[in-house]
Amino acid sequence: MNFISRNPDKTFSKVTYKEAQILVNAQDVSGETISRVRALCDQHHLNTNAGFKCKRFYYLRGIRWQAPYGQVLTGFLETEVLPSELFEIVHCLSFWNQEAQRMYAINAHQGETLQNFVLRCIAADCRAFVKPYAELFITDRDETQVWVSHRTTEERILLIQFLEDRV
Repeated sequence: MNFISRNPDKTFSKVTYKEAQILVNAQDVSGETISRVRALCDQHHLNTNAGFKCKRFYYLRGIRWQAPYGQVLTGFLETEVLPSELFEIVHCLSFWNQEAQRMYAINAHQGETLQNFVLRCIAADCRAFVKPYAELFITDRDETQVWVSHRTTEERILLIQFLEDRV
């Protein structure tokens, strides 16, 4: 994997839906992707008064091989600005969505589901990228999500999870 370390806002295509800012791979700006992303925003009440408020919704299916709809690892920016130290984590979302099937076939633990494998891997990536900045950030995970927070305020910055796609 090559480290990109560029601002995701300048790397990926941005689509606005209602108040949600959605970033997708430039090669994935298709009618089907946009309609599915809009449906996910509606289903999960992203950026509405009734639901989850996110500043950016990262729906990065990959470039060469794209994660099938319904199996996309997504990210949510919950603060106004993504710290530059965390840019690479967003690029990892695109990588894992692109490479998940192949990496799973080679490296999964026996009985491990694809989603658990990918969450385990993205959690390891988060730990690796947060470690040099341990005085600023913490990262952790549970069964369904991975997150990065400010160390001092514990305000969550980035939330990573699979969303149910009922489209």
